[in-house]
Amino acid sequence: MHTPSVLKLAIGFVVLAAVFGALERLFPALPGVSIWRRDRWPDFVYWFFTPLVTRAASGAAVALALVLFGLALGSSGKPLELIAQLRSGSALARQPPALQIIEALLVADFFGYWMHRAFHSARWWRFHAVHHSARTLDWLAATRLHPVNDAASKLAVSLPLILLGFDLKIFGAVVPLLTFYSIFEHANVPWGFGPLRFVVATPLFHRWHHTAQSEGLDKNFAGLFPLWDAIFGTLWLPRGRQPEVFGVPGNDVPEGFLGQLVYPFHGVPGVVGKGGFGHTGGD
Repeated sequence: MHTPSVLKLAIGFVVLAAVFGALERLFPALPGVSIWRRDRWPDFVYWFFTPLVTRAASGAAVALALVLFGLALGSSGKPLELIAQLRSGSALARQPPALQIIEALLVADFFGYWMHRAFHSARWWRFHAVHHSARTLDWLAATRLHPVNDAASKLAVSLPLILLGFDLKIFGAVVPLLTFYSIFEHANVPWGFGPLRFVVATPLFHRWHHTAQSEGLDKNFAGLFPLWDAIFGTLWLPRGRQPEVFGVPGNDVPEGFLGQLVYPFHGVPGVVGKGGFGHTGGD
């Protein structure tokens, strides 16, 4: 797994700050949002911490899971050998690359949808609350992610793709595009893409997911295809309206970076999170 350098991340930040700064200034969903504000500092840290530390830890978690799975099957326990073995016996890996990408995106988004819903349950909410803690939502908030949240999500998405035998090199080719699109979904722009809003996730779709307004709590869990929310009853896209309030109800997540890292590990077990799905206090 390639880990970007600090220099590349710094350059990427400058480029994206210029691009999204212009878009959010010209087409703001909510006007008057500035990237230079007091509660923004943790996001600057996450911009470097998430790709350098969190993603490396998530990759190690996936590798460990493959080792354990391989040993359970009686193989060598080497992840690359297991992946090759699964691919060799899979008809999926012999399909045209474009078809594999479409199928892999659908599979990944389906499992990602259910993992995302799980993080909105009482048991897991505090890890995910860190991502929701930004009270002003714009493009940079996309990197505000607790390592446990990222590792569990990567496991939920990567393992099904590997076990089904997809060619991960083909899927990996679109990962940079998906990363950019995730950042775009958090941007402070009002776009819903008209009738395409039910086909692909948009900033409007995902901003409703981040709202602290009661009507939008625990809605729009899909990362890419609103299809899953439509099927499972969690779609919320009111016509002609934009969410206006963001963050975690109660605002109990610390503002500082280190405080956010330790936040999920203290407090009352099974604490009720953001309301709605699964928040019964038991699981």
